Amino acid sequence: MLEPAGTAGVFDTIEEADVTDEDDARADFDARFALARDRLLRIAGSLVGAEEADDVVHDSYLLGRQRFDQLRDASAFESWQTRIVVNQCFGRHRRTRRLRELLPAMLPGRAAGTDLGLRDLVERLPPRERTVLVLHYGHGYGLEEIAGMLDLTHTNVRTIIARTRKRLFQAWRTAEGLDR
Repeated sequence: MLEPAGTAGVFDTIEEADVTDEDDARADFDARFALARDRLLRIAGSLVGAEEADDVVHDSYLLGRQRFDQLRDASAFESWQTRIVVNQCFGRHRRTRRLRELLPAMLPGRAAGTDLGLRDLVERLPPRERTVLVLHYGHGYGLEEIAGMLDLTHTNVRTIIARTRKRLFQAWRTAEGLDR
């Protein structure tokens, strides 16, 4: 049993095995996260923008480290951590939407124009559609992988992608003045 010098009765005693196991778990999490960090930054940057990606990944690091003991299958670490990042991005979108509803006068508006790039069109998509599209086309995940990450069925993911492609194409045609 370990007991800090001069603190008899002040601190509860801690067994050596508890300290070692907890330290090992933290080191294991840190090592795994370091390997996945660049990919998580790319995903977060695609979903919330590069300026917020670092914050999202940092928040997901803290949340993942706090909940690492809840991970049942160590081989699923990357998809588990990706899910945390995606959920953090959804949370950012929800907060941003609420702020836009509550404080419209305080947010600068975009200049009106018809020259929309693909990135602008993708940014205007609802969060779920944007997430599926970015994970599939931007990061190369298969439909089954995305379905697993987002708790959707393969058919649902396939439908979301098909509808989103149609929506993007229609938005582009409208922006270019081709649908008059």
